[in-house]
Amino acid sequence: AQSTLDALSSTQQASTDDLTQRISGVNSQLAALPEATSTLCAQRAAATKCEDTPPAPRVVMRGDKMVVGELERVWIEPPGAILIARVDTGAHSSSVHAENLVEFERDGDDWVRFELILDDEVTTLERQVVRYVRVYQQADKTGTRRPVVSIRLRLGDVQDTFDFTLADRSHLEYQLLLGRNFLADMALVDVGKKFVQPEYRPPQG
Repeated sequence: AQSTLDALSSTQQASTDDLTQRISGVNSQLAALPEATSTLCAQRAAATKCEDTPPAPRVVMRGDKMVVGELERVWIEPPGAILIARVDTGAHSSSVHAENLVEFERDGDDWVRFELILDDEVTTLERQVVRYVRVYQQADKTGTRRPVVSIRLRLGDVQDTFDFTLADRSHLEYQLLLGRNFLADMALVDVGKKFVQPEYRPPQG
């Protein structure tokens, strides 16, 4: 009988020791849990930040004026597309290429319909004529009467409407020219650089 009791006592002690060891292991894991959770959350937060919130594009300024290069990517709207513009301090006014220009009247006002190449596709635009100007060139002593229209654009932190002379720029490399009427009092030109300002992209969704 004594031997049976001793055997039961020994078995019980072994079970108690095993249970104590398991409890100790669980306690160790619980103690390490806060640190592991903190590390995991920090990693996920960093990954989410990198994936969802990229650094905002920086508008390059010099004093209170925006700096632009010889070439800049300009967003025009409507229809909403990027055009590469040549910046020319020697040009008094800005101009934009116009193909198949048609003048017509709408509600007693002068309007024009013309075509632009946007995103490698021909886009038809209609604009009310603000005024007409006569442009003189060396080979054209009498000058050519050209319509002027208003176009809304975005470049850097500039978001406004500017006047553009419609012209045939098919012999030139860029469809858009930004002259002094755009630069006046708001921008400085660094002719040694190109694409200084970040490209505007409309919000998705």
